[in-house]
Amino acid sequence: MFATTFSRQIAAIACTVVMSATCLMGALAPAHVATSTPPVAAIEAPTA
Repeated sequence: MFATTFSRQIAAIACTVVMSATCLMGALAPAHVATSTPPVAAIEAPTA
């Protein structure tokens, strides 16, 4: 698929960058999720 050593190196670097960014975003994105709506309280029904 890749004819030269240079193209193999470029492909390896590109794959490393993409995988590193994917892993980093997968680890950090859940920690930075912010909601703009306040939590809704549970509805209490009258008991008989």
